[in-house]
Amino acid sequence: MKNIKFLYKKELLSYFNTPSGYIFMSITLFFNFLFFFLGIFDLIPGFWDAQLASIESYMNLLPFTFIFLVPAVTMRVWAEERKMGTIEILKTLPYTDFELVISKFLASWTFVSLVIIAAFPLTISISLLGITDWGKTFTIYFGSILMAGAYVSIGMVASALTREQIVAFVLTFFISLFMFLSNYYLLTQHLPPDWNFFLGIFSISYHFSSFSKGMILISDVIYYLSFIALMLYINTEIVKRF
Repeated sequence: MKNIKFLYKKELLSYFNTPSGYIFMSITLFFNFLFFFLGIFDLIPGFWDAQLASIESYMNLLPFTFIFLVPAVTMRVWAEERKMGTIEILKTLPYTDFELVISKFLASWTFVSLVIIAAFPLTISISLLGITDWGKTFTIYFGSILMAGAYVSIGMVASALTREQIVAFVLTFFISLFMFLSNYYLLTQHLPPDWNFFLGIFSISYHFSSFSKGMILISDVIYYLSFIALMLYINTEIVKRF
């Protein structure tokens, strides 16, 4: 635990020691707020059109947001270490491969979670306009952070597969895009409900739907935790081969 704690702090600080971390966070929040108030295509209505004092539509934007944010956050995690040759130095230090993987994952997950939590002042402002269901609101936040962990774990694996950050970004982007589209265009619109149980495993955002309705289903929590554990295992196996 001591090694994980040290590596976690080091990795998390690396996001804030350069302007890139602040730039990612600022751009993401700007576009999230913009789409929240104006809407995005026919998928999510704008706040003023919906006339509903709720943060729900903002959180429903997150699977779309993660398609762009998570690849930008995770692309450097392993690809940069491999290209700069620092991974060889890390491998000589008294850290296990799992400690390296879990600490980098927790740092990236924390950074993305901070972007989610940064919307809390907006939640407070909206609550002043009407009655807010706080139980549902905190359930949505909880589900969003779990979903972020699943996306980050994918980005970590993609970054470990290459030495080029841009390749890692593109890989994570297309995998995330596939999962986003499989939910919005296949599972919810074009396929019979009976197929959802089987095909839902390929769509991370599909399992977020219960959270967005204010429900915490154990099956969805287990899905996210199992998905993250599987990706971290794959990531560790790849790191062993460096």
